[in-house]
Amino acid sequence: MFQRLNKGPACGLSILLWLAGCSEPSVEIGINSIVLGGKCYLMVANCDSLKEMFKAEFSIEVWAAGDTSKPDSARTLIMFGNDAGGDELAIYRGAKDSSLVQVYIDDVLFGNYHIGGLDWRKPVFHHVCLTQVDGYVSFYFDGELIDYRLINGLTLDIGSSNMLIGADYDPPGVNAHVGKYWQGKIDEIRFWRRWIDADEVRFHADHPDKLLQHYSAENYAALFGIWRFNAEVSDFVPDESGNGLNAALKGDLKKISWSEAGAE
Repeated sequence: MFQRLNKGPACGLSILLWLAGCSEPSVEIGINSIVLGGKCYLMVANCDSLKEMFKAEFSIEVWAAGDTSKPDSARTLIMFGNDAGGDELAIYRGAKDSSLVQVYIDDVLFGNYHIGGLDWRKPVFHHVCLTQVDGYVSFYFDGELIDYRLINGLTLDIGSSNMLIGADYDPPGVNAHVGKYWQGKIDEIRFWRRWIDADEVRFHADHPDKLLQHYSAENYAALFGIWRFNAEVSDFVPDESGNGLNAALKGDLKKISWSEAGAE
């Protein structure tokens, strides 16, 4: 059923022309990731284009590292709520277990995953990918397929909920009760309007900094949102895809900093 898309490495004039047409912020030498120290997060405001992301196939990629603490509750990598105040789609570091990753889809637990060799307390970046087409959902960690299954009748609707990076909303109410703050670094987040196959996921995990060098303009057309955290900012992180999904810095901004460390 699945067909391999044309995603092979490609460089040349097409990429240069595409990049020339993009609005790209100044990149500060040495800045590679944002550091969230608790009770701080990023928010992408609800809008029609954000809702459209889930109308067809999509992929979400996150590069992140935890910190040395051991949380008493789950910590959020990324979360989309819904009008019931639940987890329409969310990825968490599990509570009290530094090897655990939790994934929620359509307000239901998709899986608790104990990843062999994972220790979120070590300063190591990991690649997390969730991709969906025709109700078939695949979850990857560091380029390896962890789970793959069909969710019959899958319909995702975030309603009026915002998107959060590094925190989540809890019921009752919509966009209320922020908590489960991430503590650690986030290097890059990408949204795609397409499904990503296993070969490409593995390539991305192995080459986190090679997106701009290895893809043609045709491939970039499906890039829905990208936040690279390569420049220190005070109010928002720009969405470099050109779709205007800028991520506002929220919470205790004194606990947000910037790091030279990044995924390698």
